[in-house]
Amino acid sequence: MASEYLLLIRNTAWQKDFSAAEIEKILSEFSAWVTRLKDEGTIKVAVPLVHQGKLFDGKDVMVDGPFIESKEAIAGLIIFEAESFEAAVELANSATCLNYGQKLELRPIATEEPERTALRAKS
Repeated sequence: MASEYLLLIRNTAWQKDFSAAEIEKILSEFSAWVTRLKDEGTIKVAVPLVHQGKLFDGKDVMVDGPFIESKEAIAGLIIFEAESFEAAVELANSATCLNYGQKLELRPIATEEPERTALRAKS
């Protein structure tokens, strides 16, 4: 049975060393990768994120972002299905954005809170 995974795409400043034409080519290449996987039914959600936002930290405290170094900032996210973690790693490694300075963080999506699972394991 397939499980869901989250890919966080990191590095909001990847394009700084590329010309406008190169950026357009790279974005087209990545869009084609995403479209192919969506058409296959693998990707459920793939969206870029705006680079500004707010960070909430405690009561009524909001900090305007970006919040961390741009190469670590989250540029987008993908939710997809794979038959195993190994298959999810293989899909992540096929992402064309890895060729242009972006990094990916792969996380399985839990079916319940990991803290509840840990509590049951202690019992």
